[in-house]
Amino acid sequence: MLLPFPFTDPTGRKQRPALVVSPVGIHRDEVILCAITSQVPGRLSAWDVRLDASDLLERRLPRPSIIQVAKLFTTHRSLLRGRFGTLEAATLGEVLGRLRALFAEPSARHRAG
Repeated sequence: MLLPFPFTDPTGRKQRPALVVSPVGIHRDEVILCAITSQVPGRLSAWDVRLDASDLLERRLPRPSIIQVAKLFTTHRSLLRGRFGTLEAATLGEVLGRLRALFAEPSARHRAG
């Protein structure tokens, strides 16, 4: 998906790709997404998944990128502007596995109250 992605400081927005990871129907008007960046570091973190055109069924991706599994956010469905494609099963499995690991990490758990 392509959407206007807010900067971490409130100075503006820029069109950025993101991966929808919420199941269909979990939220009526909102989706949960992972950020995608084309700023590929020399070394990936444990929460990054490489993304190339070959990882999409449609084989359309302007440049090699990184799915930032730990950079999750929600947005309203109406803000989604375009679609790059659908992840291949193996890449989707890798993303979902890292999401599961992210929430299984003791340091990633937060207690309410």
